[in-house]
Amino acid sequence: MDSTSKSQLNELIKFIKTRPDSRELKRALAVKLALEEYSYLKIQSIINVSLGFITKWKTAFLSEGIKGLLLKYQGAKPLLNFSDRKAIIEWLKQKKYWDLKELYSYILSKYQVSFKSKQSYYDLFKAAGISWKKSQKKNPKKDPELVKKKKEITEKLLDLQPKINNNNLSVFLVDECHLLWQDICGYVWGKTSERIEVPMTNEKLKQTPAWSFKLPN
Repeated sequence: MDSTSKSQLNELIKFIKTRPDSRELKRALAVKLALEEYSYLKIQSIINVSLGFITKWKTAFLSEGIKGLLLKYQGAKPLLNFSDRKAIIEWLKQKKYWDLKELYSYILSKYQVSFKSKQSYYDLFKAAGISWKKSQKKNPKKDPELVKKKKEITEKLLDLQPKINNNNLSVFLVDECHLLWQDICGYVWGKTSERIEVPMTNEKLKQTPAWSFKLPN
């Protein structure tokens, strides 16, 4: 073995001792054994590689040295760096309402980044303490006195029902549209620690019954 081969072999031994990636290690071992003049068939049986594998990486090593054995792909770099991600999370925390499309547009326009998976956006929501949750109804106009009056009117109409049916009394009223069940309460993005309430003043569990009255003759 000439001085060049010995130098190359020492270089390989040092590299192997650094415990590189297992794929790089297998390449280095194949080349080391080849430089030590093991037959390719013997190398193949020792480290379970193909003859083409040995030839490929020996050629790469003789051409580029240790650099030729390294993995070319070192992992994808994050699209957002730490400071960018932190700034987006702070922006989310300052908002009162959240929308996935708005977050997408904000990141695209400000950082020129568009994630392939929605999960990346979900992770930002989670980091900001925002989760996907169902909203709850809240009546901002709820008034105990009005509720009491409504009950009184209902009872009064029931008492007058016979006169209404006999055409002795006419009753006029203004109807209104009621939301059925939980029609307006869907899932939205909101702070994980807070309840999401939707103002609702006219919810009903079923369709509003129609009052039928006849005018007197």
